[in-house]
Amino acid sequence: MATKKQPKVSIVVPIYNVERYLRECVDSILAQTLKDIEVILVDDGSPDNSGKIIDEYAAKDKRVVAVHQKNAGYSTAVNKGIDLAKSEYIGIIESDDFIEPDMYEKLYASAKKYKTDVTKGEFYYYDPTKPVGQKDKIYKNPSGIDLNNAPDEAFHITDWPYLMAFHASIWSSIYRADFVKKIKIPDTAGASYQDFPFMVEVLSKAKNISVVKKPFVHWRNEPGQGNSTSAKGKKLLFMAKNSETGLKIAKDAGVYDRVKEALIVHIVWANMGFFYNIEGKYKKEYYDILRRILLPVKDDETFKYELFQWSDKLFFNLMTKYNWPILRLSLVAMGARRKIRGAAKHLFPTYKASIQMREQMDQLIAQNTEMAKQIKELQKSTHKK
Repeated sequence: MATKKQPKVSIVVPIYNVERYLRECVDSILAQTLKDIEVILVDDGSPDNSGKIIDEYAAKDKRVVAVHQKNAGYSTAVNKGIDLAKSEYIGIIESDDFIEPDMYEKLYASAKKYKTDVTKGEFYYYDPTKPVGQKDKIYKNPSGIDLNNAPDEAFHITDWPYLMAFHASIWSSIYRADFVKKIKIPDTAGASYQDFPFMVEVLSKAKNISVVKKPFVHWRNEPGQGNSTSAKGKKLLFMAKNSETGLKIAKDAGVYDRVKEALIVHIVWANMGFFYNIEGKYKKEYYDILRRILLPVKDDETFKYELFQWSDKLFFNLMTKYNWPILRLSLVAMGARRKIRGAAKHLFPTYKASIQMREQMDQLIAQNTEMAKQIKELQKSTHKK
């Protein structure tokens, strides 16, 4: 009996409650110009028709494997898919996204050419509610990292550490199977950015990395999608905890000192929005974790802040320079100003044109004024004692 040929790439798709996007996602995978693939669809106990849909695909195409599990979260679904994969390389695609037809052909060719553990592509920021011609925009990194500047050959993360600052986007890459099967996404069900430690471990441990300078994934971001950027609850604390885990991974792998500028700025900009957005009752705990991460950086005289934008530096200073009582009062003042500006945007169209610059200045003024006031009050109380 002939031995069944090993597929070139296994694509793992974690699925939960995405019936309105799922067919577009799976169809784009099955339409790949690289035909020798395995498609592992892992339904994480979806309450909608996602489970039935993946069974339909498995019945029609022998390359599709339908997997059903009780709801256990994104990380469990991805890890299970990776464990089941039989191919030479493994990719991950999120079930509300879709991909270009030549994605895996191009990534696989680069991986084979350079004998990589990881090969990464670019991706689009996709919003279908935008007008035609504006739905897709190539993702731009907040720190100005451009994958087009990556080496044109295989490299180690310490040769081009900027990749560590780019974006976790574990779904824009393929991984050598016997390499990635030893790495797991932390089991933090419902957490935000839970693929961050996975990304750090992959990049820290990979001997060879390559970048294909072309966007392949349409990363869906649309109103009402219900992603983590709109969340406010306690689960956002996992972003800070995952950042701490990633930091430890880089240190244990012996690459931290050579990637710290990129890794720390990634942690700063990735946590900034979550910190401001999380409910007030959880802010102190979030602050404590970030302060624990960032204080050693503040004391590191070799750290150059070379990738920090003005907003990164402001946030870094908020987390490291001031104790919680002063920071809390400053955040209250800044929040009141944001509400006033929000109302003004709707009432006065001419005001909207200059709002971005005003926001930047107001944040700085609010911070400095409120902190100076509180410091004086604390000094007065100290003298009285």
